[in-house]
Amino acid sequence: MSAEELRRRVVRVVIPLIGEYETLTMARIAGAAGIGEAELRAVFADKEAVVQACMSAMVAHISAVSDPAAEVRRMEAIRVDQPVAARLLEVIGVLGDYYERVRTELETLEPGGDQALSGQDFRALGSLPEIRPAVVRLLRPEEEHLRLPAEALAEIFLGLTRFCTRAPNEEQPMRAEDVVDLFLHGADTREAPRGPGWQ
Repeated sequence: MSAEELRRRVVRVVIPLIGEYETLTMARIAGAAGIGEAELRAVFADKEAVVQACMSAMVAHISAVSDPAAEVRRMEAIRVDQPVAARLLEVIGVLGDYYERVRTELETLEPGGDQALSGQDFRALGSLPEIRPAVVRLLRPEEEHLRLPAEALAEIFLGLTRFCTRAPNEEQPMRAEDVVDLFLHGADTREAPRGPGWQ
């Protein structure tokens, strides 16, 4: 086994033990990796070096799995010749798939337990500025009927989608259809007056 392979092996087995940092020792790390302590010290100077390598690996993994490039491509393929509500429902479907993918991947780093990621964590990961232009494109055909520029409304819509893309351990989210209806028609069921200063 090469030194690099040995490093990867150690990192892989130590990541689940990061929460036990205070009680970790080089001897325990070596035992978890199934190697001798001398072998371990040949590739890592001390416990801190092991933990630093683990943290770097976790950051790289999080960056890779939270990359929304695939989801952006899916949104760019959404047809604009269908009703705007149907377009926006597809956006929510894509975002739901994104959060589910991220959740599944990140739980392999720290499966279950009190450290499980919450919906708030997902939303922090997934502000997704890359998604906004794709949503703007889907709103453009309706621009003459919109009360605000498509760019502003795309930002508002993405904020609303957070209420229907929650993590499984949160309360029941809103239905995607309700979020789209609220976005397109507002909270007031009465026809909105057009003049300034209406009540």
